Amino acid sequence: MINKRDNCIILLIEAPDPENINPELVAAFGAERAADINLNLLQTAYKLAKSFSGATLFLSFVKSPHHQDLTWLDGDDPGFLEAKGKDLGNRHADAFRLAFYTGAKKVLLLNHLSPGVKPEYLSQTFDSVTEKTVALGMNQDGSIYILGLTQNNLRLLEGLSFSSPKAAEDVSIKAKKNSLSIFSLPEACAVKSEESLRKWVDAGGLNQSLFPKTPAVPIDSAAPPAAPRHGEKKHRRGQKTPLPPPILPDTEQKPL
Repeated sequence: MINKRDNCIILLIEAPDPENINPELVAAFGAERAADINLNLLQTAYKLAKSFSGATLFLSFVKSPHHQDLTWLDGDDPGFLEAKGKDLGNRHADAFRLAFYTGAKKVLLLNHLSPGVKPEYLSQTFDSVTEKTVALGMNQDGSIYILGLTQNNLRLLEGLSFSSPKAAEDVSIKAKKNSLSIFSLPEACAVKSEESLRKWVDAGGLNQSLFPKTPAVPIDSAAPPAAPRHGEKKHRRGQKTPLPPPILPDTEQKPL
C-alpha cells in the first residue's frame, strides 16, 4: 500500500493583488481580467491537488497586507509555508528541499497556468519517478506544467526558470548529462493568450464570464429611418399617404 506521505505536490501561490499577477497574463488580458483569470487558474490547480489522495499538498505562499492567509482560496484555510523575499526560481528549489526534508521521497511541482492537467497525470508522475527517471510535463510553448523528481536529482533545478520557453529543454539536457531518463507526460497548454483561454473554456474549464461581452445596441442608436426618395413627401408618424382618385367609367382621366 502506498504511503501518501512518500509523495508530495508543490503549488506556488501568490496573493491575488494586481502587482503579483503574472506579467504575461497582464500583457495578454489587461490587469482586471488577468486577476480574474489567474484566480480561476489557481482555484483549478488547488482543487486538483487537494483532491488527489495519493500525496500530501505543500503550498508555498507569499503573504500581502491584504491577504495574510489562504481563506480567499479555501474557506477552511489549508495553511502554507511562507516564502519571504525570494525570486521564483529560489522558491521552487526551496519548496522541493523542504518537501524532501519533511519526509517525501518523490516530489511533484504543479504549474497553475496549465489548467488541463488531469488526475492521472499526477498518478503517472509518482509511478514513473525513480532515482534514474524524472517526470516532465511540457506545455506547447516549451514551459513546464509538471516536474517530478527524487532528492538526489535536485541539481536539475539549478538555474532553472519554470516559465521560460526553454525550461523543458533545459531539464532534458541536464537529465541527459546526468545519465537520467525522462518520462514524458502528454503535452498541455498554458493559458497566456485569448486563444489558449478559449481552448480551456471550450474544453469545459469554466464558463464564458472571463470573455468580454458584446455590448447590446441601445434602441436609441438603432439605424434611422430611410430618407424619402426624390419626389416623395415626408409624412408625420400616423399620417397616411392619400390615395389617387379612382377612374370613373366613361370619364377621361386627366394627367396629374
